[in-house]
Amino acid sequence: MRILVAVDQHSYSAHVVKDVAKLAGNTWADVTLVGVGAKVANIDSPSNKSGKKHPLIKTLQIYRRSFLKHFEKEESPYEKRACKYEFIEVKRGIWEELYVCRGARKDLKIVARSGNPIKEILAQSQEDDSDLIALGCYKEGDCQWEGIINFPQKVANNATCSVLVVKEEKQIRKIVCCLDQENISQKSIEMINQMVTLYQTELEIVGLTDGTTLKPMVEKNLDAILKYYNARQIKAWIKLVDTASLESFISQEARRSMMALWMGGQSIFTKIFPRGKVDKLIQGSKSSVLLLR
Repeated sequence: MRILVAVDQHSYSAHVVKDVAKLAGNTWADVTLVGVGAKVANIDSPSNKSGKKHPLIKTLQIYRRSFLKHFEKEESPYEKRACKYEFIEVKRGIWEELYVCRGARKDLKIVARSGNPIKEILAQSQEDDSDLIALGCYKEGDCQWEGIINFPQKVANNATCSVLVVKEEKQIRKIVCCLDQENISQKSIEMINQMVTLYQTELEIVGLTDGTTLKPMVEKNLDAILKYYNARQIKAWIKLVDTASLESFISQEARRSMMALWMGGQSIFTKIFPRGKVDKLIQGSKSSVLLLR
């Protein structure tokens, strides 16, 4: 798993770094912390005569230390291993003292980019082939990020991978999961599993009906999903919702639960929730939002 964490110098970024550290501890993900500034250049060059660190660099280094604090040093997959002499069995019964360097088992990259934050973050996610972009915002208001209106919404709408928007310091008690039951990806099911484990919460799976019944294929798929989560000791149940009332249902649930929607190219939710409605969902939600792809 590859996670890209988009950060700035606000408190919500510090909060999302801690959440991602917990998630990475469960998944052993490769992680990139990326910050974007309007003028990031010549950070360590001789022309930087002041000797002071660029504010963005200082912030990224603070977040790196915060991330690593989540792990015991000896057990951390991100810990850099020192080089030392060791006796290695080079042939059966023959041991030779060699100078061995053992590196980190997983990558933790710190990246500073200059330019438009939205374009640079999306570019970094493409370069990293990220599975998930995680970013924070205040739990109230329009989720501004460095003064950019609708920043999380724009990232979520234009990303090719899943996006997690974490509302600051909001306790999550339930995740409401809307999967397209006819086009379910294993990656999405596993991502939900990780979110439930991360937040130690309950899971409600939405089953869409045409007003009366479920399609046989949908019923079969929902049953398989439920068995998958129950086998992992996750408290999960199915909530049947009429497609015609789905938008109002999600709007109500977003006030008290974390919403997770599968927004893949073939998903019915891309029709029910076009860009404008996704913006309103992220902005109006009282809790975090996960858009799955």
